[in-house]
Amino acid sequence: LSPCFHCLQGEKNNGYEVLYQNMKYGLSATKELAEYFRERSNLEEYNSKLLTKLANKAGSSGGGTFSPLWIILKSTTERLSELHAQKVQKLTELVKNVTKYAEDLHKKHKSVKEEESGTQDAVQAMKESTAAVAKAKDTHNARLQEVEKARKDNSAKEIEKSEAKLRKHQDDYKALVEKHNIIKQEFEKKMTITCRRFQEMEEAHLKQMKEFLSSYMDIVQNNFDLVGQVHSDLKRQFLELTVDKLLEQFVLNKYTGLEKPGK
Repeated sequence: LSPCFHCLQGEKNNGYEVLYQNMKYGLSATKELAEYFRERSNLEEYNSKLLTKLANKAGSSGGGTFSPLWIILKSTTERLSELHAQKVQKLTELVKNVTKYAEDLHKKHKSVKEEESGTQDAVQAMKESTAAVAKAKDTHNARLQEVEKARKDNSAKEIEKSEAKLRKHQDDYKALVEKHNIIKQEFEKKMTITCRRFQEMEEAHLKQMKEFLSSYMDIVQNNFDLVGQVHSDLKRQFLELTVDKLLEQFVLNKYTGLEKPGK
């Protein structure tokens, strides 16, 4: 059984405000998520540039027997730089999608505020009516105490006066309660519809946000796998270049002939 927003109406009738504020938090979370992805993209771009510099440095290293190892280090670093650059492209596209969603969400929230104005009015009416009933109840209790006091004092004039005031207030109180019940019914009707609407919106929002995060995790995981493959290739090439192999390549590259000098 999924949680229901209908239970957020609350005794103080603040449910609408809670739901509306939560909707605004959703927009803030969307913008913050886009900013998070943007910062991660900037980090990847920075790493890509650093790796390019590192690859150039490896490529400018001297010759000698170690030269083949410098070559594979340069090649590996270039591949890593390219992978980071590819990650930047994917993250940039993701940022665009999240930003577009945030813009659409903002427009939707503005229309919701206008369309839910009736519920806002019902909430305000309910708060005012509840306060009026509570105040009338206090007044009713005060009138009862006045009647009891007059009876204790055994003052016929005061008894008649206090009872008359009590009867008048009881009539007013009854009318106020009847009016309150009508306001309450309208409030509950509108809040039920509004709660259902806010819940549907929030479910759709959370689903979309999770999709964005899922895309991000796919980008990270795919990049991680590719980086791992680059490192595996580096290890394989490194093991293939044994000391004998390095010496052999040096001799072949620097071969000047088998004839001894001076002959």
